[in-house]
Amino acid sequence: MFRLPWLGVAALLGAAVSAPAQLHVQAEFGRHFRAGVTVNLPCPPRYPVPVQVPVPMPVPMPVQVLHEPHGHWETVCEQVLVPGYWAEHYVPPTWGWVRGFCGQLEWGIVDPGGCRRTWVPPRYETRTRQVWVPDCEPRYRPHRRHRW
Repeated sequence: MFRLPWLGVAALLGAAVSAPAQLHVQAEFGRHFRAGVTVNLPCPPRYPVPVQVPVPMPVPMPVQVLHEPHGHWETVCEQVLVPGYWAEHYVPPTWGWVRGFCGQLEWGIVDPGGCRRTWVPPRYETRTRQVWVPDCEPRYRPHRRHRW
């Protein structure tokens, strides 16, 4: 007869021990028997914990020495033929005074508008681009710290 309350208390104690943070369990069995347990467990931190990660040592890479090319940039202008094409333009509707069915003047749509296709003829355009021009003989360039 008294086994059932003791099993309940044991189950509550087991739940209280396995629960995180703070937990208070209290039970009353009959008139003369009371039990209570308070468990305080440390909470995990709410901020990130720093972790020490080993940093690999840098591996020396071979250095490639690049020679400065001798030359200069020039801007070249070219005539380029742009082929013709069909262009589509949106035209809004036009409103105005129009004659109605019986001949009286009414406010209405003169032109419904919409998309219009127009032919753009081929044409020449001047375009510029940068071109690298190599020098015939290398120029002497002093060290960048010295200004000659």
